[in-house]
Amino acid sequence: MQWIDFQKTMHQRSIFSELDETQKQARNFNLRGHSLIRGVAGSGKSLVLQQRVKKLVEEKFDRILVLSYNRYMQGWIESNLTYPVECSTFHRWAFQNFQYRYVSDRARESRQKLIELAHQSDLNYQAILVDEAQDFYDEWFQALLKVLDRQTNSLFFVYDNTQSVYGQEHRRRSGWSWAKLGIDVVGRSQIFDLNYRNSPEILELAWKFIQPALAKAEIKIEKRENSPSIDKLIEPKKKASRSSGISPLLVQIESEKIAIEIANQVKTALESCAKSSIGILFHSGDEKARAIKTQISKELFRLGVSHHAPMTSSERDKNFTARSSVLIDSWNAAKGIEFDAVIIVLAEISEEFEEQAGLYTAMTRAKDHLVFVYENRSGIVDILEDILTSPDQLSES
Repeated sequence: MQWIDFQKTMHQRSIFSELDETQKQARNFNLRGHSLIRGVAGSGKSLVLQQRVKKLVEEKFDRILVLSYNRYMQGWIESNLTYPVECSTFHRWAFQNFQYRYVSDRARESRQKLIELAHQSDLNYQAILVDEAQDFYDEWFQALLKVLDRQTNSLFFVYDNTQSVYGQEHRRRSGWSWAKLGIDVVGRSQIFDLNYRNSPEILELAWKFIQPALAKAEIKIEKRENSPSIDKLIEPKKKASRSSGISPLLVQIESEKIAIEIANQVKTALESCAKSSIGILFHSGDEKARAIKTQISKELFRLGVSHHAPMTSSERDKNFTARSSVLIDSWNAAKGIEFDAVIIVLAEISEEFEEQAGLYTAMTRAKDHLVFVYENRSGIVDILEDILTSPDQLSES
């Protein structure tokens, strides 16, 4: 059985590039002061951030800093910017300027020290833009405010708390606000609820999967029309025209055949349309993942399929989000980017919200094709099977 036939989804290949009215409003917020976007997965948050950079440059802002959490997202943003701006992950920027290391995240004292170092520095940016803001520590924002030009005070950030895979759970609690960090976005915030990226079939599955985790974490959900408060999540809307009628697929394979079968399926899929992107994603905490990742890479190499399978963080320092690309990596590393097709190698995950959000995020990387591969039946497989036969829930646009 062929898992992925890109010929069946070629009519969906029109790349979303024009901003809708809601997105234009957000891009055009006053360039001075603080502004935010909170939006569902695939709603164009990063695209608007790019457009915002363009607007800043056109208005003669210089010393512009664009930050993301992960390296792939940085690569994607940087590859789409043709303007003289500084683009980095937060960790890289903080290490280069203050010798702040990734391990420093664990200690509140170290994060507080970063604020002091930023305050004492000579850094001064006329504008700072932050993608994946849900993963940034409070102290990171407070440090950034210390290096932001007081005359322009231009801070623009985008986030989705449904994709909070690195903690910051306090921002999902009632009573929390950005004002606690000295960030004032009153009158300069926007909500994006329309998902452009995922087919309705993929979005329905992902949303129904994450709902029990949201309920367990006592996270409330509201529709955009109700202007939900900052501690509530936004229910996404699906775009009916994105449907190809192709449902996500569950495939059981014997352990010793997983790498061979995935590699063969990737080759077959690319034969249906070579100009396609495929993500093969694993749970970062799966002990078997590294071995399977290596095996898949070897099989793809044997089949002559160009791909990227980074084994260290430094090997993620490129833009691997172009249309023609195959990436093998953890789903946390792939946050923020998208693929025409995603193959997820399932592993048991805990009931912690961050774990559930990781798998949800992996699902929403897929634009048109989503395949789950598993060796043995498990609770997660049963859940996904039940969801695939359940009635639709989301509103259409």
